[in-house]
Amino acid sequence: MTDARRIDLPTVIAIAAIAGLAANQLHEAGGHGAACLASGRHVQAWGAFYLDCDTHGAPLPVVRLVAAAGSMMNLLTAIVAAALARVTPASMPRARFFWWLLFAVSGFDWAGYYLFSGVSGIGDWGQGGVFAGVRGWTMWRLLLAGGGGLLYWAWAIVAMRRLAKLTGADQTGRKVARKLAWTSYFTIGCIAFAIGLMNPVGLFILLASAVASSFGGPSGLLWGPNLIREGAPTVDPLAIARGWGWIVVAVAVVLAEGLILGPTLHF
Repeated sequence: MTDARRIDLPTVIAIAAIAGLAANQLHEAGGHGAACLASGRHVQAWGAFYLDCDTHGAPLPVVRLVAAAGSMMNLLTAIVAAALARVTPASMPRARFFWWLLFAVSGFDWAGYYLFSGVSGIGDWGQGGVFAGVRGWTMWRLLLAGGGGLLYWAWAIVAMRRLAKLTGADQTGRKVARKLAWTSYFTIGCIAFAIGLMNPVGLFILLASAVASSFGGPSGLLWGPNLIREGAPTVDPLAIARGWGWIVVAVAVVLAEGLILGPTLHF
């Protein structure tokens, strides 16, 4: 059984890099960017961890729509990833892990943004975004923080149950689950930090966007494996062999993100 659950770390790192950057850009470009263009505004700047939409002087509903679109895209991404994970056959273990990770990270980002904006008062769900011009901000902050925390915890439980179904919940399976989750967490965070250093805006974007979203957002990957309760091993446990295609794509995606979006595109 142990041999059936061998994990190739370079391939896991590659999959995590692709999933992390995909979740981030679906949030920025697919969420904020699409909403910006759909509302008749134009994108002024597109960076690795932020998208600047020209909402100056726009009606408040437009400002709120553009701000909310990022996390709503995270939720949509998670739903689609979960559906694809269900139909991916066991003969494609790398793809199964990718869809699970995209599901987990996107959901963590979705729930985590409510918690982040509630605690910090900034971000998409802060007074400069969804709650622009809304009265009773203190009460809303408490609701965002409390509700976001509960959603995040619930998502962690669901994500880890799904991971345990792939790895098994026996002693070996839980070790594999922790290895996969921890490797993914540090890969996503370290890549985001490195790319974030290239942004021209300064330390605020590095800390509030790159670090907060990539080390704070998916933090459930770090402590979530502790939620897996011991159980029987799976019939067909996940094994990830070396996948050179994933590694090549990951290198290309990281370089493209860093060299093109890291310094920011201006329009």
